[in-house]
Amino acid sequence: MLLIEGDSLESVKKHLAKSFEVNEKNLSLWLNWHGKSEGKLIRSHLALSTGKALGLSKHTTIIWGVVCELIHSASLLHDDVCDSDEIRRGKISVWKNFGIPAAICTGDYLIAESFRKITEIEQGWHQNILLGLLSSTVKEIVFGQSVDVNTNFLNIEWEDYKNIAITKTSPLICLPILGMFKCAELQEPYYLHLRKITDEIGLAYQMVNDLENILLIQTNEIPTDIKFERVNALVVLFKEKSSEKEINFFKKNKNEFKNFLISSSIVEDLINRIHCNIQSINNSLYLMPIVIRPIISSLCEEIEKRSHQFLYAK
Repeated sequence: MLLIEGDSLESVKKHLAKSFEVNEKNLSLWLNWHGKSEGKLIRSHLALSTGKALGLSKHTTIIWGVVCELIHSASLLHDDVCDSDEIRRGKISVWKNFGIPAAICTGDYLIAESFRKITEIEQGWHQNILLGLLSSTVKEIVFGQSVDVNTNFLNIEWEDYKNIAITKTSPLICLPILGMFKCAELQEPYYLHLRKITDEIGLAYQMVNDLENILLIQTNEIPTDIKFERVNALVVLFKEKSSEKEINFFKKNKNEFKNFLISSSIVEDLINRIHCNIQSINNSLYLMPIVIRPIISSLCEEIEKRSHQFLYAK
């Protein structure tokens, strides 16, 4: 991953810490629990790297990086509720530890804070651009999540899966880069090309997440995607290759289903599809400004690294 070090990243962390400070004791407790595992800060790295490459104001890029992290953090809280995920970044999720209302309130606060944070940007026209972009992105995330939670994991084809994965994952990957593109007033074709590329990246990311959901699980546990019958790339590929009798059997015997997926060739199939996505992205890099290409390449390297660990394990 192409990392931004030094003052800019430290400033992002300080702004995030301040945004997580509230006077209300309950919300403070929930935010503190959620904020202790800050993750890789990929979205702030993307905003900082892109803004710097395009020669934008350091202050604008820092605040935008914070905004992208806040809205991403909110989406994780709400996703965990929708997906019944009990673990987030190695620790018990907020909803599991404090209850669903706590997770919803915490996510709502972070959404509101992300919009408020934009008002700290010094250039007024940058504020207007980024407020509109953030609003449209939040709506897009909600649309994607609403489709995902109402889709049966054994009733969709591969093209359906791709559309769902892109809709729920791509917007928050595109957001930090596109915001800086718009502030730098790049031409419209760059926006369209960026979205196509980040759609491919979003799909690849979701496929890797699906691999991890099934394969990074203790032997005696049922993966949450199988347990709660959620959309997962491995399950979709299994459905395409299996008879109705096999599908019905594994739906009733979920632990055996997990073991079958782990030992099958479906894992290699999915890893190959991820690799094809990365190749497609790399083949489209010429459509991006030269200074942006290393930033996108670094994302691709991160995805391939995560997927290849399973190939070698097999």
